[in-house]
Amino acid sequence: MTQKLDRFLDRARPATPCLVVDLDRVEDNYLALESALPEAQIFYAIKANPAPEILKRLVALGACFDVASIAEV
Repeated sequence: MTQKLDRFLDRARPATPCLVVDLDRVEDNYLALESALPEAQIFYAIKANPAPEILKRLVALGACFDVASIAEV
């Protein structure tokens, strides 16, 4: 867990289990993969996590997307 997420959880104190995603970490991981595979076209499977914030960040980075159903589109 990053210090950023640790600070967030200290402040937010969620009452129930939840998923917390650091968008900066998503971006860093995407850029690292893109750098490691410069000839590849990277696709993100929307069903993995369709959170609009993640999708917007990946769109801004030039990611491509994989969808498996009309609902995901």
